[in-house]
Amino acid sequence: MFEPHIDENALQEKIVALFNYRLFPELLKVGSENSIANEIFIKKLIALQTAIYHLDAHLEANWVTDETKLNGHWNNIIDKLQVFNIYKQDTVSYLNHIRKYEKHELELRAYKTPLRLDMEYFYFYKSCDVKLLRRLIYESYRLTPNCGKLSDWRYYDLVTEVNDDVEDLFEDLDFINGNRFLISLLYHGKKDTFDVFTKFLDIILDEAQEKYHTSKGGFRTEILDHTLIRVNETKILLEMQLDKITFEELKRSKLEMYMGFKKSYVQ
Repeated sequence: MFEPHIDENALQEKIVALFNYRLFPELLKVGSENSIANEIFIKKLIALQTAIYHLDAHLEANWVTDETKLNGHWNNIIDKLQVFNIYKQDTVSYLNHIRKYEKHELELRAYKTPLRLDMEYFYFYKSCDVKLLRRLIYESYRLTPNCGKLSDWRYYDLVTEVNDDVEDLFEDLDFINGNRFLISLLYHGKKDTFDVFTKFLDIILDEAQEKYHTSKGGFRTEILDHTLIRVNETKILLEMQLDKITFEELKRSKLEMYMGFKKSYVQ
């Protein structure tokens, strides 16, 4: 059922790094000083995130997906979600953003790319797994209002998701992945991609600052500070990745092989 390219040990390390990057440990410490209880809760989050990654692994490895395997991954996700005392009939509302993400990934097979979607809309749904896990933390630890509202994290999630696309550029060359940064390079080349992503990062920055001034909950200063750091980091990473990627590497990408991008590359 699991894809052969997945290294389980490396996957666990990736998940722990993701949790740290998205500030989950900080939220747990606010919610409880019981380190043993927090560790048990983190293990349940890791199990759920692992199930979501296995679904993603099938999508990225197979142009022709297997409906039976996809259903198996979804059943596994639902099982791991119910550990958080979520009734089965309520799982639809908890997982609807992940369903939307899956829809965007499957639409690549119909030659529909993320470029047709508004960037904020696209990255909002691409951060679906993080939103789900943070929701579980907030609900389980009753973090509102001490840590603000879930909506206070909107712009932090957007910039970190953009960062993931930029960071994963070379890794995603070998997979079928809705990496908007890679797809933009295939369609529009380096200059236009740089301009579009830089502009979007500036918009995130402006909206994050506006959100800070209108929100009243705790943790808002920490969220803004980390958002500013991530925007600056992502701008630097953006330039580095554009300097490193070559025309030949883009041309050999799995997406190019399957989708046959029409527009010429710009080096």
